[in-house]
Amino acid sequence: MSRGRPIGDEILVRAASRRLAAQAAGLVAAAMLLLVLLVTVVIVRGQSASADNLLRSTARTADDVGDPPPGAWLVMVDRGVVSSSPGLPEELDPELAALRAEAKPQAVLTNLRESSDDDSFRVATLHRGGRIIQVVLDLTSAHQERARLLKAMGFASAIGLLFAVLLGVSLGRRAVRPLAQALTLQRAFIADAGHELRTPLTLLSTRAQLLDQAVQAGDLGAQTKNDSRGVVVDTQRLGEVVEDLLAAADPRGEQTREPVDLGVLVEGVTDSARAHAADRGVELTFDSGAPRCWVSGSPAALRRAVLSLVDNAVDHTPRGGQVRINLRTDRRTAVIAVSDTGPGIAPDAAQHVLRRFHSGGQRAGRTHYGLGLALSHDVANRHGGQLRLVDSGRGATFELSLPLLGDDRPRPPRNP
Repeated sequence: MSRGRPIGDEILVRAASRRLAAQAAGLVAAAMLLLVLLVTVVIVRGQSASADNLLRSTARTADDVGDPPPGAWLVMVDRGVVSSSPGLPEELDPELAALRAEAKPQAVLTNLRESSDDDSFRVATLHRGGRIIQVVLDLTSAHQERARLLKAMGFASAIGLLFAVLLGVSLGRRAVRPLAQALTLQRAFIADAGHELRTPLTLLSTRAQLLDQAVQAGDLGAQTKNDSRGVVVDTQRLGEVVEDLLAAADPRGEQTREPVDLGVLVEGVTDSARAHAADRGVELTFDSGAPRCWVSGSPAALRRAVLSLVDNAVDHTPRGGQVRINLRTDRRTAVIAVSDTGPGIAPDAAQHVLRRFHSGGQRAGRTHYGLGLALSHDVANRHGGQLRLVDSGRGATFELSLPLLGDDRPRPPRNP
């Protein structure tokens, strides 16, 4: 049986493991490269210092050309007679003669390179006791030894890098395993809570509809009938919220998105929150200064985000204050601004208001857990937008920005 493509939390875990493995491999590769460079510099400097010491020592102590050091030749000029050790490349004679013309009592070290086979030579020229002494050292063996050492170090670095990748993958999986377990528990909790809420909400919605039918058929006032209809709508929307949470907790696929008319959505949120605002003695108004604003997303999630912003503003506004909701467009972005005339937010708390379980502590009445703004912030991020606190001079103003649909957006079907 073939395995399917990874989904949900498995994708997050694998991505985190790959990132950790890549970071570990990168750190090991950088360390290996630094080590190779450091060893190369040490070896090159050590070989150069040894070669120079050998050349100077030989030039100061040599008496004849018959006993040169290994890998070297001696050249002596005594009373115009030039003698050299056997095997000295003849192609070097012109360059050696030019160096002898500038001989000094102190040894002068010079590099020579033979063009035919690209061999390198190091020459020490010294004028001592009426004679000119030259020591020619062949650096080919030193270069070959250096190349073999670098090759061995490169091979060892490749093995170390491979080991680092394997170790990084193993450590990455172990490191992200608690994250995967936490995500799984979180999804399980949301799924269980949503499933347990679905049945009583269905019963509540059914009873609300039956009660609304009786209210609509009775001789009650228009306000009572409107409130009854609002209860039915709110229970239906609460059911949509539960369905949205269940969809978000399902790791088998992404949430379905559809075109959403923000004007209709915000107007519905305003109608739902108006009773709570009136109970708090707060005036709630909605001003749409923009044409139809269409975005792509989950209607339940977006409604929940806007409702959280409005609920937060109403709870922070003292009795007799105002909460204003404004919908506008800014280039290719729809902006929902919720402003209140409350005490505002202190500058030191502005960086924390979008965190979970952070509450300003300025609201009275029901208990608050500091989740509303954080949930709105998460919804905005999931829809490619952002939630930000803007400076309004009085109270607090939160702006929820969402990308607009283009002209090729799918249109909802028209009612016949």
